[in-house]
Amino acid sequence: MKIISVSAFAVKIPRDLTTARGTAGSPAPLISGGSDYRFATTYQTIYSTRIETALIKIETDAGITGWGEAQSPVAPEVVRTIINTILAPILTGEDPMAHERLWSRMYNAMRVRGHTGSFLLDAMAGIDTALWDIKGKALGARCCDLLGGPFADQLPAYISGLSGADDDARIEQALEYQQRGFNAFKLFMDSESSEVLQLAGGLRSQLGEDASIFVDALWRFDAASAVRFGKQLDVCGVGWFEAPLKPEDVAGHTRLAASIETPVAIGESYRTRWEMQPFFDAGAVEVFQPDIGRTGITEGMKLAALAELHHVPIAFHVSIGLGVQIAAALHVAASIPNLMFVECNPQVWQVAETLLKAGLPIGDGWLGIPEGPGLGIEIDEEKLQPFVV
Repeated sequence: MKIISVSAFAVKIPRDLTTARGTAGSPAPLISGGSDYRFATTYQTIYSTRIETALIKIETDAGITGWGEAQSPVAPEVVRTIINTILAPILTGEDPMAHERLWSRMYNAMRVRGHTGSFLLDAMAGIDTALWDIKGKALGARCCDLLGGPFADQLPAYISGLSGADDDARIEQALEYQQRGFNAFKLFMDSESSEVLQLAGGLRSQLGEDASIFVDALWRFDAASAVRFGKQLDVCGVGWFEAPLKPEDVAGHTRLAASIETPVAIGESYRTRWEMQPFFDAGAVEVFQPDIGRTGITEGMKLAALAELHHVPIAFHVSIGLGVQIAAALHVAASIPNLMFVECNPQVWQVAETLLKAGLPIGDGWLGIPEGPGLGIEIDEEKLQPFVV
């Protein structure tokens, strides 16, 4: 079997920013302006006013097609160009079952030019996922079965972000989710520290002591203020302190982890074991949050093994993305022994399902594994077409 074509699609889907605020992909108010890409008001990172991602379709001479997705919340055209210009030509004619060799081939093609992260690795992740989809379909097996078989069929999930005009509305939303079986929630720091602590306290009083509450700081603290805020989180019994410092700061995360009781959670902004190894070696990560849309399945499994080696649990990062990325994360999450949680953003999930031929499995507080060979999902290309740039 040989690869005969690799196609990439930049996808942009409109969304209501008002209802999305406080959830993944729109965790804070955005500065007004004419561009689709705007800075957040509370920290220097840009977000899109739309749901953006890159889908990859790989076709083979055996008639088997695989789908992949690259985490591209901003400028998916860049991933598309990298694939069409650099990666597709070096993959065409190759054996799609040789995912390890093809991953190395893609990585080595540009590593000497400093491209060891960002858009190139995102493009590789999407391609790698599509190769696993092909392998599963060719062998008649689910991806999780090819990865060693599932440890569980029901994966623990947490709700990523609470939307609403005020704390009362957000607490009410959390209570509704709790009635559906979800008992873990992440808060994004879209305001001052005191306001986040107030919301966390309100949630604790209404949800009960058994509920898990996490705080995502979105990289907004410096080393000293992170320690001060982290000690306040200790008092609140928060489950983890996510993305507290600049993602490059190994030493700062190490000092923070040693200074507070609340576990430090990082991982979404890193793509390879080489990026993450210094953090693990230094004890700077206590909950690991890989994003399969940025690592792919092949590297994602190696990162999971690195976390296991250091006795670190994994809570998969699954934010802005469509059904392909979600399905890939579910298969990897099911296949590792150190799973803690899978992130679930119901608003994004609903959009993702509109472009699938069949829905994704979700239950009372848990996520399931898609059935069927490969990823177990299929894109409805007719429904997708209006959103392709």
